[in-house]
Amino acid sequence: QNMNEIVQYADLKIRWRHALRPGRQRMKLARKWKSAKNHAPHPEPTAAFLWHKHMPHREALPTKPPPIKFDPKEAFAIFKSSIKNQHKVTVGDIVQAEKIHRREAGEQVTFGTVLMVGNKEFTCFGKPTIPYAKIKCTIEQQTLSGDQLVFKYKPRRRVQNFRRHRQWVTMLRVDDIILDPNMPPDEEPKKPLRLLDIWANRWLDPEELQGIAMKEDGETPVAAEIHDGSEYTRGGYHRRGLTESYRFWPDPEHTHWMR
Repeated sequence: QNMNEIVQYADLKIRWRHALRPGRQRMKLARKWKSAKNHAPHPEPTAAFLWHKHMPHREALPTKPPPIKFDPKEAFAIFKSSIKNQHKVTVGDIVQAEKIHRREAGEQVTFGTVLMVGNKEFTCFGKPTIPYAKIKCTIEQQTLSGDQLVFKYKPRRRVQNFRRHRQWVTMLRVDDIILDPNMPPDEEPKKPLRLLDIWANRWLDPEELQGIAMKEDGETPVAAEIHDGSEYTRGGYHRRGLTESYRFWPDPEHTHWMR
């Protein structure tokens, strides 16, 4: 029989029931069965705004909020500080995140991957992220996390192993929750003056920056004739904090990792 004429899986089971005996032959036919590929495109990234007084809703939600007075001190937000870590915060909260490279205590950072923003009156959630929301934080300290004890033991073999593990973390204090429908897109990262600034483990001091040879215009370094300082690997500017805000998957504007 022509297997292409079988449209539904139920038809295939009916033919097995009446035409085959229980055995391995049925499993061989099942392995040949392959479902049709799904060629539906991925939905475009967007967001949705919902008033709590209109719940339950049965109509399509607007993508942007109307002109309202938004008080960040009375709102909450869910954002991502890394690939896998999400935080539900309010203004003034302290968050422990993975280490942010090339940052020191007292510096301000911005996170653009915001999944949800809301208060007592409304909720704005992203599909998958909100393009017009950001979280501003201040780095409190770069420190080590608490001890994680690891003990391995094998009975009757006199084998045991005990160790302690600590890793670097960044403590963040949430300063502001921004929700602006007219928010402009992020600017392109500024290129460093020298390629050595990207490879180094620290930023150059002001005295070291004065020693860089510049052209007549005073803005373009002489080293740009050899290398213009463009991003040599995907996500290099993002990891080193040269971008305007930190963005992670599934943000459509992220640059550090591709699916």
